[in-house]
Amino acid sequence: MFQAKQIHKTYLSNLKSLLMVFCLIGFPGIVCAQLYEDPVEMKNKLKVELQYADYGEYEYPEPIVFQYGSTPYQQNQPYIANFPEKRVLLKITRLVGSEAALGLKYQFSDMREDAKQHFTELRLTRSLNESVVGLVTGQFIYDSRKYGAYQWGIGALWDINAANSLQGDVQYYYRGKNAEPVGGKLGVLNLRLKYRRVLTLSTALITEYSHYNAKGDATTFNSHGVTVWLSQYLPTNTAIHLNMRYYTNSLGISSLAPGIEIAQYLDWATVLGLKYRYYRNKSNNVSFGEQAIIIPDGLRSNSFSIQLSREMTPEFLLYGRYRYYSSNLSVKMNTYMLGGVYSF
Repeated sequence: MFQAKQIHKTYLSNLKSLLMVFCLIGFPGIVCAQLYEDPVEMKNKLKVELQYADYGEYEYPEPIVFQYGSTPYQQNQPYIANFPEKRVLLKITRLVGSEAALGLKYQFSDMREDAKQHFTELRLTRSLNESVVGLVTGQFIYDSRKYGAYQWGIGALWDINAANSLQGDVQYYYRGKNAEPVGGKLGVLNLRLKYRRVLTLSTALITEYSHYNAKGDATTFNSHGVTVWLSQYLPTNTAIHLNMRYYTNSLGISSLAPGIEIAQYLDWATVLGLKYRYYRNKSNNVSFGEQAIIIPDGLRSNSFSIQLSREMTPEFLLYGRYRYYSSNLSVKMNTYMLGGVYSF
């Protein structure tokens, strides 16, 4: 009897470690304590996030103006448009029958004093067969600078087999002429493909390609982006994710962004996540059309984040994140985020 109990205990321990491996390397179809973004899931969920950012340093270099010309001097702002000072997110996903899920997402972003955005997304996810999940999305953005934008998309996730999966989506973004503060009319066709390959029981490789075709009043360009992730699970219940992203477009902007993520199971219900990202670019100080915002040449930035996730109950996941960002444009900022996911 003692031997049978020991065998059963060893089996459960091995099964637990195996599930941790699947979770940490992102194996499809396994439900785990989440570290970052939600996967495509067919279950009832309620997600809430609160985020706040403060600036330890946020300065503009003072201009040296020897004489005044006919055009007033205008000081360009550092490029931090993607970092809202305050953000509130609410997302609910509800099963519709046994093969479909309907998701509604609302997000409010306080970007800065003159820019606040309301974002709404409706998403339908449906199992097309045993290995393919399709999705349709519709998004609407309203900006306090008196303009709106729309985006529609379709996509699919194909689990080819236990070791391979392929995901793709096509999206179209449109805003009208009343979006003058950010460059006026713009239409963008976006294509994205992602392939995941489980190389061994403890190693996974993901590659992603994205393409943008943008045409508008203030700017027209094509862009290409390639990202590669290599994930390795270690016997210490640790996963290391190495990634590299290369981006280039027809306006003369190119960038390289290597990064590393470490996920550590502290116990069965608690995950500690560490993430570092370095970014550098080459540019001709071009603009995508937003007033007083340019993409400067030689931009260098570093960002570091730490996240702690805890399954409080089998239904409720609580997590908190701290992020530090600095760049050579005299911008330093701290971001704090608290979130929770309730499954029902």
